[in-house]
Amino acid sequence: MSFLKTTPIQLAPRSGRPARRRSRNAFTLVELLVVIAIIGVLVGLLLPAVQAAREAARSMQCGNNLKQVGLGLHNYASTYNGAFPNNGYSWTGGYPSDYSPLAKLLPYLEQAQLQELIDFDIYMGHPALADLPAELHQAAGTRVATYLCPSDVNTELHSLTMPSGASIQIAGSSYAMNQGSGLDGVFHPAVKSDGLCWIDAKVKFRDILDGTSNTIVFAETIVGSGIDTASPTPAMDVRGYRASANTGIDVTLAEAADSGGLSGVQSYISGWSGDRNHYWLRGSVPNGPVINGRLTPNSPVPDLVYGSSKITAARSYHTGIAKVALADGSVRNVTDSIDRDVWHASWTRHGSEVKTVSSE
Repeated sequence: MSFLKTTPIQLAPRSGRPARRRSRNAFTLVELLVVIAIIGVLVGLLLPAVQAAREAARSMQCGNNLKQVGLGLHNYASTYNGAFPNNGYSWTGGYPSDYSPLAKLLPYLEQAQLQELIDFDIYMGHPALADLPAELHQAAGTRVATYLCPSDVNTELHSLTMPSGASIQIAGSSYAMNQGSGLDGVFHPAVKSDGLCWIDAKVKFRDILDGTSNTIVFAETIVGSGIDTASPTPAMDVRGYRASANTGIDVTLAEAADSGGLSGVQSYISGWSGDRNHYWLRGSVPNGPVINGRLTPNSPVPDLVYGSSKITAARSYHTGIAKVALADGSVRNVTDSIDRDVWHASWTRHGSEVKTVSSE
């Protein structure tokens, strides 16, 4: 029996060339668009979380700054028999010598070398009539990190045009000392009030009859944008600007702000100033680091200023809160929605109020 031997038949490609396997070396357009879309969604989900984490870190640093300032005040008081730094001293026949409380705290914040640039015997003069003495220019233009909130967007140096027309660079502060509640009708930082700091003040720990844990000593207040606007309209962002009043700051204006909000004070506004808290060196000047608590935290009503008199609010770029340091050295977050009476009670040293920010 024989077997037939078969030979397989190979079919040649129609082109007459050997067949090749097709390989893919890149994404198709559709696949690329899908990948881009997925990345965009992930970034959109992660970005708010990253921003929130960064703000949380900035907020923590801000609280630490206030804590350091509060501890510096305690060390100052220990040196000066329990006394708090004041807003300067009266000067015979002239504007007070208004070295700010922040200027006096420098050695207790590891800034002794900066305070050595300040000769407290130099009379600075009226800010509208006399240039700042040249010996103080370097100190005035030095930024102090402890005085600046990381969330404050305007903490760079700002230009100050002096009466002669010459300009210098000055540094500001995101924190200000308690000049009073504003309920006593005192709005000028040189006048004795129900708070803790004014010209010639001699307040000591023993004078805080409401208790150190119930009394604000420093509060956040945003450094201004540095831009002035001569027109009262449109209303500017109250975080970067304060309103220049066309009349003296008094109880009538404060009550208009209390009852009518922005619309209640609109007719009193002649323009907008961007110099809030630009000047940590001087306390009694309009842009110095001393405020009252007449307006609630981050109030939609702008701070109002006429000369050196002010109606002010604690303000910050932290969402829904402003930070305060209490006289016992603790730091608290105060919400924008705090009860007005509780807020005002926290600014007095001897009001005998029951509820303060510590009880909220």
